[in-house]
Amino acid sequence: MMANKNLQVRIDVKLRRRAEKIFKKIGIDTPTAIRVFFMKVTDIGGIPFPLEAPRKEFTSRQIKEFDRIARDAKQGKRVSRIFSSMDEMIEDLRS
Repeated sequence: MMANKNLQVRIDVKLRRRAEKIFKKIGIDTPTAIRVFFMKVTDIGGIPFPLEAPRKEFTSRQIKEFDRIARDAKQGKRVSRIFSSMDEMIEDLRS
């Protein structure tokens, strides 16, 4: 017979609720989800997903604009507009 051991973990209440909603949708409870995670870790010999900081993906338009700004800065040109208000700056950023 396999011996079982309890595992006690502190989880933020909101995070737990969000995760449990997903578990419910796929038809498992929290202990089963944790067991599945542990099984996957042992199957692959590591964490079953990449652990890295999320990266923001930029559009090709944004990348071209970054390149243009860098070229202008290297040539000593002004790289930003002068704004008369914060609202004007935010509107420009959104365009």
